[in-house]
Amino acid sequence: PLSCSQQSPASSSGVLRKPTTSNKILKKARNVNTSGLLIRTIGVLYLMFISSGCRTGEAKLTKGFNLAARFIIHTVGPKYKSRYRTAAESSLYSCYRNVLQLAKEQTMCSVGFCVINSLKRCYPLEDATHIALRTVRRFLEIHGETLEKVVFAVSELEEATYQKLMPLYFPRSLEEEIQSLPCLPADIGNAEGEPVVPERQIRITEKPGVPDDASDEEGLEADLSFIGSHAFARMEGDVDKQRRLILQGQLSEAALQKQHQRNYNRWLCQARAEDLSDIASLKALYQTGVDNCGHTVMVVVGRNIPVTLIDMEKALLYFIHVMDHIAVKEYVLVYFHTLTNDYNQLDSNFLKKLYDVVDIKYKRNLKALYFVHPTFRSKVSAWFFTTFTISGLKDKIRYVESLQQLFTAIPPEQIDLPPFVLEYDARENGPYYSSYPPSPDL
Repeated sequence: PLSCSQQSPASSSGVLRKPTTSNKILKKARNVNTSGLLIRTIGVLYLMFISSGCRTGEAKLTKGFNLAARFIIHTVGPKYKSRYRTAAESSLYSCYRNVLQLAKEQTMCSVGFCVINSLKRCYPLEDATHIALRTVRRFLEIHGETLEKVVFAVSELEEATYQKLMPLYFPRSLEEEIQSLPCLPADIGNAEGEPVVPERQIRITEKPGVPDDASDEEGLEADLSFIGSHAFARMEGDVDKQRRLILQGQLSEAALQKQHQRNYNRWLCQARAEDLSDIASLKALYQTGVDNCGHTVMVVVGRNIPVTLIDMEKALLYFIHVMDHIAVKEYVLVYFHTLTNDYNQLDSNFLKKLYDVVDIKYKRNLKALYFVHPTFRSKVSAWFFTTFTISGLKDKIRYVESLQQLFTAIPPEQIDLPPFVLEYDARENGPYYSSYPPSPDL
């Protein structure tokens, strides 16, 4: 047996027993050991203490009975499959860690380990040995005062691997430690020896919500203003309590605005991180020129929105991504309802969600919404929506029956029109601005 010890073993000890039935409940003597040797050695009372079974990675404690040890610690090692390597490593680590924890809790002075992994369970011997030695080493670094001796009971098949790797984790001299350092694997786990999965780690960025390519020369004042507006930086009380007060209608107007701003910032961060190229390719939302008052003109083409074929949440993210910097200043929206059908109709639930999510600047700086080529049905729907669902938008809607009427507010050279809109308007209302070329991209 291989051992790492500080002094001679004391009488207070435990021995590790690896059940042969995995995590099945041990009910019969033949299930515990096919030869019956363990039962004859320990005693029949042993079965009474292990009948509850043991799951993979867990550790159970029983008395030592007729063995020369106070206790027996039982654990079940994992089956190894390459596609579930991470789960197997975590389970094997838990086996060794839980055994050592039980030894510490029972004030044992020494503990003996058999090799928990086995060829029968297909676990690579060298990988398993790294986990075993690393876990024991990390545990002794933190709780070394509780154990005086740890013994690894290995067979001839496993001895060479243990002899090879022991100097990596338990060097006997400074020279051996220096020689072993280059041989340590890249993954040595965390402070407890537990395998680390990068995908499951919590990542904290220096400036949450700021793109990586943001300039560092914007000045300290800009950085501080951003940090101050971030929900985490403000360190505001109990968020769950605030949400409960919102539901109960007891939260102040200022607190409601802060809650709304936090929610919008989350959407904005997601919009900046998401790949929205498929939504952009629809050309359903784009910026054009300015109106007669100098307001930025944003165009929405209803016919280019295949509601049933796209992810509407991504559509909402794209709207936020495009409009966030536009809505900082006064702007107008031009919505072309021309030749839309049931497959292009934005339902009221989506519009309500959009109105609730966007920042207050969207509503404050929107000066007009031009509804071009409305139908009777769309007018009725818009009236119900602006009257009973949302407030503050009804007075900004302007129904535009023809492009001639639209050009009184927005010069024709300041707006890019889809070709089908020009054709429809010429057919319905007669040509008005024949020399005006349509946008080549639409």
